Amino acid sequence: MRTKAIRFIGYLFILTIGMMMAQPAKAQRYALSNNLVYSATLTPNLSFEVRPDSSWSYAISAGYRPWPTNDERARKYRHLSVDLQARHWDKAHPWKGAFYGFDAMWVHYNLSNIHLNYFGMFSAARHHRIQGNLYGVGALGGYAWDLGSGFTLEAEGALDLAWTHYRVYDLPHCGDPIAKVNRFYLIPKVALNIAWHF
Repeated sequence: MRTKAIRFIGYLFILTIGMMMAQPAKAQRYALSNNLVYSATLTPNLSFEVRPDSSWSYAISAGYRPWPTNDERARKYRHLSVDLQARHWDKAHPWKGAFYGFDAMWVHYNLSNIHLNYFGMFSAARHHRIQGNLYGVGALGGYAWDLGSGFTLEAEGALDLAWTHYRVYDLPHCGDPIAKVNRFYLIPKVALNIAWHF
């Protein structure tokens, strides 16, 4: 299952970048960025953004936290996330000033023996292992400051309506599920991105 999910994300990433690069060459502008807040959770992450015109930019972001790699270990906080964004820049000046837009996200997670009560989510992971997927869509807004030499610092906030379905297990590895959970959540998100434009 994990291999199929990673392969699907790879195909989605290649398809999205191919569609972004299919824009006319004269309008191409790109950015690579890292979410420092997400990195603080020890999750390597990277975002690729393209600007097809002076008002809009589109991005695909991914974060992957594979450790601990030992499946027998009781404490786990592993996940793979993909986020798609469309941003509208005020005053037709991309990558500087205020922006707002929309996002869609997908997260596959495997959590156990951790106290993670993120707005009511994942409370079952305190004494059990949970594994599942989360899908969400929402609105975002933020502000970007020019740091010079092609770098910007972006502060961003978002509010997503998310649906998650996961299975609850007694054992840290394998075993039969003791429960299946489907829930909706309203999830606030924050980001502090350092971006390089080329």
